Amino acid sequence: MLRRVLYAWLLCFAFVEAKTQDILPALLNTYHTKNRASIEARLNTFITGLQQKQATRSEEEFLRIIFQESHRRFFKTYNAYSQFPEVFEKGKYDCLSATSLLAVVLDAFGYNFHVIETNYHIFISVQTKNGQVLLESTDRVSGFVTNPEQIQERISMYKANQLQTGKAEKVHYHFDLNLYRIIQPKQLSGLLLFNQAVVAFNNNQYETCALRLQESVRIYDSPRTTEFASILITAIANSSIEEQTKRELIRPFVKYIRGTATVASR
Repeated sequence: MLRRVLYAWLLCFAFVEAKTQDILPALLNTYHTKNRASIEARLNTFITGLQQKQATRSEEEFLRIIFQESHRRFFKTYNAYSQFPEVFEKGKYDCLSATSLLAVVLDAFGYNFHVIETNYHIFISVQTKNGQVLLESTDRVSGFVTNPEQIQERISMYKANQLQTGKAEKVHYHFDLNLYRIIQPKQLSGLLLFNQAVVAFNNNQYETCALRLQESVRIYDSPRTTEFASILITAIANSSIEEQTKRELIRPFVKYIRGTATVASR
């Protein structure tokens, strides 16, 4: 049976026009929670509180307040694959769920920002009147970067697409991709669903994995889907799932492997 641990930390970096994206409902729709109204209320209260601090600050100064207050109020414990509601319910976050919250807040204040996807991580860059500001949501201490040279150093590191692993006993899948692309804020929900598919795969829950991957693709058909679909098909084919169910699970993903090369890992 094929078993791979896929670290789907998703890098996103994109400049977006200052328009109402209505990002929050799509993010909340990705994960079942009984606290939807409470989460919406907490976010509204958070944004209202920030508005009171905006008037006398420059864009950059206020942006720093947004970053610091988001960490102080919400980002408590880093936990890979944390889902968006868990940021509010448990204080758990990763680069994707934290970036999703920052995107909602930045959009509310009309910032021009970029969300950029790479193989294993996600971050935000904001264009202010005085230049670019990089927001690395998982770096509480040094994740607010304004120095142009330091920003370029970080971007070069992200473009290298190196998988950072902290547990030697695990097997990690390395995407045979070189992603560094702009995505829209509304596509963040698709990436959250992709991560749910990854978690299900790691737990050998292939039926749940296939369902979440289909939901993800409807929102954002990421380049990573082709590789993951190939891995999932192999796992399902080699599993003990009933044959008719196997065919039903595999059918939606056949288009991703027709005419493609075998997925490489290293």
